[in-house]
Formats: sequence, C-alpha cells, structure tokens
Amino acid sequence: MRNLANLIQVCLEKQIPFVSFRLPHEKTLQTWVQVSGRFDFFESIEEIGDQSGFVYAPFHRRTNFPVIFFKPEQIFRDDLIVSSFLKELARKEPFYPDYEVAEPPEISKDEYLNQAGFIIHSFEQNFKKAVLSRVQKLAKPDNFDLAGFFVRMQNNYPQAFCHLIHIPGTGTWAGATPETLLRIEGELAQTVSLAGTQALSDYEKRPIWQEKDLEEQQIVTDYIEDLLKKYHFKNYKKENLENANAGHLVHLATRFSFEKRNIESNLGFFLSALHPTPAICGFPKEKALEMILKTENHNREYYAGFCGPVNYLSRTDLFVNLRCMKILPDSLALFLGGGLTAKSDPAKEWDETVLKSQTLKKLI
Repeated sequence: MRNLANLIQVCLEKQIPFVSFRLPHEKTLQTWVQVSGRFDFFESIEEIGDQSGFVYAPFHRRTNFPVIFFKPEQIFRDDLIVSSFLKELARKEPFYPDYEVAEPPEISKDEYLNQAGFIIHSFEQNFKKAVLSRVQKLAKPDNFDLAGFFVRMQNNYPQAFCHLIHIPGTGTWAGATPETLLRIEGELAQTVSLAGTQALSDYEKRPIWQEKDLEEQQIVTDYIEDLLKKYHFKNYKKENLENANAGHLVHLATRFSFEKRNIESNLGFFLSALHPTPAICGFPKEKALEMILKTENHNREYYAGFCGPVNYLSRTDLFVNLRCMKILPDSLALFLGGGLTAKSDPAKEWDETVLKSQTLKKLI
C-alpha cells in the first residue's frame, strides 16, 4: 500500500479533505479525495436528503460539531493511485493552513469512577440507562505511521467498518466499529441493537451474560422496535438474540430488517429519530442526553456519531462511530464508553472501557 501511504501523507501535509474506508466483510478499500478542498457542513442530517456521498456526523448537534458531507471528487480503489496524481497534489498550496484542532482532555480513573457513581445513583424509575464515555490520551510514537496503522486495522478487523478521515479544522480520525446504524440495499433496510460487552476469551471459557448486559441490550432492542412501529413498518423482521464477535470482544445483538419504502422519501428524518440510540446515549433519550452533557468533562465530537457512504451506488452503509480515536499532533486520543444501568458497578464499567481500548491500542 505504498501509493496509499503517499496519498495520505500528501493530503495531511496539504490539508486536503479525504476519507479511506472499507465496508465489513468486503476486500476493496476506497479512498475519496476532495481535490478542490471542498466539503459541506450541515446543521442536521436532515439536510442531506437524497444527496449521494460520505457522511461524518457527530454524537449530537449539541456538541457544536457539524455534520460533514463529502460529494466524491476523486475515487481510488486499494493502492491503484497513479504517481502523476500524487505529484499534482504535492504541488498544491495547503488549503487550510491556519486551522487549529480541538484537543480533548483525558479523563482519569478517579474522575470516571466518580462520574459513573453519580449517574448510577441518579437513576429513577423512569430513567433506565445512560452511556458514560471517557478519553484516554496516548503519546504518539515518533515513528507513528498512520497509513500503516490503517492497513493493520483493516487486516485485523475484517468484520468491522474501518475508516480514516481528515477534515481540516475538525481533525483526523480513525476507527473500526462493529455497530451498524442503518444499511439499505435494494428494497431492504437493516439495523441492529448492540449492547453488552465481554472479552471473547472469557465468553468462550464461560458463556454467561450478566443480568445487567441483558437488560441493557433489551432497552436498545425495545427502542428500535418502537421506532419501527412509529414509522408503520408492519412486516419488519426481528431476529433472535445472538452473540456478535468484534475482534477480541463479543456483544449481544438483535438484528432487524424491513422494507425501505417507508423511509425512502424521509431518510434524514428517520436517521434523526434513530440516532443516537440507547446503545450510545441512554434511555429515555433526552434525560440520558442531559445527564451526559452535565457529567462528562469532554466533548464527544464525532465519537458515538455515525459515518459511511449514503445513497451511493444505490446503497447506504452507515455505522455508529465506536472504537475510534482522534489523531493529534503529539498524541492519540481514544474515545471509550459503556452503558450504565442501576445494576452497574463503576469498577467493572471502567474495566470494560479498558477492554475496548485494546481494539486500537494493540495496533499502535
């Protein structure tokens, strides 16, 4: 992937917006380069409508980070990038030389345990779940090779949606997420409720889920099912609860499929209703959101948002932005989180975030 590595390096040096991604269980890597330097800002996903491109949406509009949208200008597959194109890019002046990128604060273990305890003791009968996240900062190795890291990420997580994106002014992000938000192909749409986490090695030794994990997953499942009924999906299919492997982790998953025609003309509004699900926010949504904004000391930015190609080649493939990190000048900021319910133990929740951090840490 030498040509891809050179392309990524040039784009970063010249502040050229780009995204590289590979869909789950597919082998082809796509890289979209905005050679004009253009990308669109939207206040809401609803503004995208039926446009075709790549969307990078924040956790919530109240983070003050906009929805980013690329209409592809130049598309490459795998390492098939001609040298003349690279030379042409290298001759350009930087598009956005004066942007500063926000650097999130790291959250210590004591801070996290205090925050988790505060949320757990705040639960009432009508407030069932909230997702607490934290940031872990790692010193960036002197010889850190972002392109090599991205290739390793794809090779290690073939079942995940892997991406690397650079947005001048917003930053450079990479991730390998296991969670589908919405996929549309042909006449069929699909989504999934995903919750509960344990190490795959532990599950293989003792395949038992705790009551807290089962309750957390059921909250997400009920939320999605209620939404499908609200949008009058009468013949949706709900599959049985299953285990979903994600690298060294295993989660609980319930998959839904339904006809796309009910949302064909209002995809943006459906996404606004679906996201954020209780899997990354909580339930009820507004109460959980208020608790998150009141408790967390950092801005989630694009962590727990969603990303992927939309209305592209008659497909939409959107994924919740988990197992991700922001690449900063001198450090790597990992965003980690987990769901809290009344049955949660703060120490065990911390351990779960440590477990999730290994997804990317072991590749650095």
